[in-house]
Amino acid sequence: MSCYALFVLLATQPGLVACTSDHGETDRLARHTAAQKASGQPIGKQFAEIAEFAVSNMIVEGLQYSLIQDGEVVAVDAFGVADRESQRPMTTNTAINVASISKALTAWGFIILAEREGWDIDAPVDELLSDKRLYADLFSDYDVSARMLLSHTSGLSGPIVPVTPAAQPLPILTDILYGRSSVARPEMEAAPGFRFSYSGLGYLVLQKIIEDQTQETFSAYMSDVLLLPIQMRESSFALTRDMLDGAAIYYRDDGRRREPYHLPGAAGGLYSTASDMAKFILLYTDAGAETRARLVSDTGFAELVEPVAPSGNVSGAIPTIAYALGHYTYETPEGVDMVFHSGGNPGLRALLVIAPVNRPSRSLGYNFRK
Repeated sequence: MSCYALFVLLATQPGLVACTSDHGETDRLARHTAAQKASGQPIGKQFAEIAEFAVSNMIVEGLQYSLIQDGEVVAVDAFGVADRESQRPMTTNTAINVASISKALTAWGFIILAEREGWDIDAPVDELLSDKRLYADLFSDYDVSARMLLSHTSGLSGPIVPVTPAAQPLPILTDILYGRSSVARPEMEAAPGFRFSYSGLGYLVLQKIIEDQTQETFSAYMSDVLLLPIQMRESSFALTRDMLDGAAIYYRDDGRRREPYHLPGAAGGLYSTASDMAKFILLYTDAGAETRARLVSDTGFAELVEPVAPSGNVSGAIPTIAYALGHYTYETPEGVDMVFHSGGNPGLRALLVIAPVNRPSRSLGYNFRK
């Protein structure tokens, strides 16, 4: 069975955010995609035709993508522009915020640290936070584990995190978690471990643990343990001046240019490129097994890809989607294990899909309410 993985970054056209605002354009793109699928051309050629169609028909301003087949990067390409006013072209090295796909990398960073320190990810995280009052204020008398935070089953609210203009510093983590920023303070919506409820703020608790335990900034830690070891040298969880100068520009729905922004790292702060994200995707494949083994054990990788909790049904024959640690999973009717995550912030969309996943072990059912 062939293994395919795809990473796409879209800097969207005004009024066509994520290709959902104009259903006529969406339908045209869907028809063109179906025609390419039926063409019998190599998959790299098919996707290039789809990307070129999306840009030439003004469905998106620009996009970049990487495509991996059977452990080999078969295509890394870019189309359109990164800056409409200057007509600066989009390239495969143009930095774009990958939004919530950042959580997949955060999960890897946390498991790397947990294995290094011998943590039990099913134990309450109160001992890992320097500020004991923060744990009590967030979770009351509940026991909340790292697995729950990583899989969005902690019961904590807060699906969104603050979006801050790049010229301003990010809010302090504790200020965000106490509601002293542009988003509301998270609340316990349910008892932990009983249901999926997406919480970007829960990932900021994980970031606080990493920073407390390592005495490093989150961006420095993630560069040290993941980004640099796999040669993601054009990626960062901190928006640097050099990266900002060459980043893609986003636009509002009404066509106005949107000023650059950044987000708290663990939940959505990663800036990356199609070229770099291909290196991360390879960790999930047989071709990346040797590199993966230098980062996490087989048990650690199994934890990352094993479904924890169902996250809802989708239409048709596709079964219930679940969430593992840092990404969604599902098994196709043909029995193919897949992982995926999307990301979206004002003016951009990103998508990561990997199928099948090189799963080192498999348990029956979900790791729910551990």
